Amino acid sequence: MEETLVDLFDLDGLLLRLRMDMVLDREGVLMGYRDSGGVPIPGAPIEDVREAYWRVRDAFPAGTEEFVDGTEQYPDTPNVLLLIGPDGGDVMHLTTIEVAEADLVLLAAFADALDQAAGPHPGPKFEALTEALGELGRVPYYPWMPKGDEAAVACWVRQALSTVLHSPFEGPRGAADHATLSNVLRYAKGWESVDVDEDEESAACRVMLSMMRSAGH
Repeated sequence: MEETLVDLFDLDGLLLRLRMDMVLDREGVLMGYRDSGGVPIPGAPIEDVREAYWRVRDAFPAGTEEFVDGTEQYPDTPNVLLLIGPDGGDVMHLTTIEVAEADLVLLAAFADALDQAAGPHPGPKFEALTEALGELGRVPYYPWMPKGDEAAVACWVRQALSTVLHSPFEGPRGAADHATLSNVLRYAKGWESVDVDEDEESAACRVMLSMMRSAGH
């Protein structure tokens, strides 16, 4: 859903800041970036994290970035299905993506490292990362970047990754909801939209709520 994807697609600016130093002119205008080798992040080298992040982003259907930016609706594509409820209103867009487990593990390790660096006792291995997070929060530079202390930055990153790190099918009805929506995708394969019944709409709404909770919205 759109709300849970906005931060995910904005995350690359923060990753770039951790990977390279900004080069500013005397007025503070960004002139470019200088390769600094990246901030040392225990268990999650920043270059590996950026590569994993882009592989996950590339797994989303064409048009996703424009959709979350609000510049256009999803284009007509067979792997994005619009669910229409019994009252005729749009319920949600439904799709599936395939990502490597290794990439998700690396992104989770990155989020864990940021949490450790922003905690009360980060330890000597995280000193450079703690300092970098503090600087990012004080001088976000881009308007969509988080502003605040180290914990605020770390929290924003975890929320941005929640869409891919947390299953929306958790809880006692998760397995049944997964089966219901998977069946919708199967019988409507190749369609642009499909009318769903009350049970299918309820399953979709529970999934949306689960995604919103995991993202902190």
